[in-house]
Amino acid sequence: MKGKGSGLTYGVQRWMVCPATGFRVESPPSEMKTETKGAKSRTNGSPLTRKELLEAHERALKHVQKMTAQEGFESLVRAGIYTRDGKLTTRYGG
Repeated sequence: MKGKGSGLTYGVQRWMVCPATGFRVESPPSEMKTETKGAKSRTNGSPLTRKELLEAHERALKHVQKMTAQEGFESLVRAGIYTRDGKLTTRYGG
């Protein structure tokens, strides 16, 4: 696969499911669709366009930046990364 590498949201393997998150890995930009057809772009697991992924990423970053430290910690607890007493869960090396 000369000329193709990994990026922030994609890798050289196509449509590989990440066991930790259950999300599909995005195709390299050269293989992504460029526009969404129809009003319901997320129905039946259809992949988002690069533009839609970047917009979602920006929204998530803005949301996280507005969080207080306590809200951020509670989010990590809900995600199963930390325990309530501040230790990493066993899944993450604690």
